[in-house]
Amino acid sequence: MDAAGQGRGSLPVFFSLIGIQLGCLLVALLGIYLVSMEVSFLGSAVWVQLLLGLLGAVVTYVVALSLIRSETLFGQILRRHCVQLTPVFSKLSVAQMVWVSIAAGVCEELLFRGFLQSWLSQVSTPFLGLLGASVIFAILHFASWVYFFLTLMIGLVLGIFYQISGGLVGVIVWHAGYDLLALIALIHFPHLLGIQRRA
Repeated sequence: MDAAGQGRGSLPVFFSLIGIQLGCLLVALLGIYLVSMEVSFLGSAVWVQLLLGLLGAVVTYVVALSLIRSETLFGQILRRHCVQLTPVFSKLSVAQMVWVSIAAGVCEELLFRGFLQSWLSQVSTPFLGLLGASVIFAILHFASWVYFFLTLMIGLVLGIFYQISGGLVGVIVWHAGYDLLALIALIHFPHLLGIQRRA
């Protein structure tokens, strides 16, 4: 298949993934509107947030990569998930991966941290808000109990960073950067994950 044909073949997957993120965005905006909540995108020390977000994305993915490559049951299950996900994302171009990652960073962080964590913290306590939003984040990414645990840990880390920074920009960069690294490694460098490239 030529490049143009491959690009056309990726469009249904690309628009489906973007559509899911737009759904998250719609739910987040509706929730923010209904509870009359103010959401801070910038918070304090924006440049520090950006740098920490980029660093956090790299460090978090390196940790996840070490778990995926491990010869434990945990690693075996995660590698199986990677193999299952490969056909879904393999048709995406790098540019499409970038857009999907940015969309996930913006839309999911606005939903889970900007709305859910903030709202749950207001109606309960900051700890319960953090825990509740992270659990919901993990449930909606559920693929197995192993993957649930991994996404729960990532959700808690992002939530703590959001609480400390007071703004969304850092967690958006962190989330988008992590997703982009994960997609590029999965499709273009699967050997890094300990899996074989499909013919």
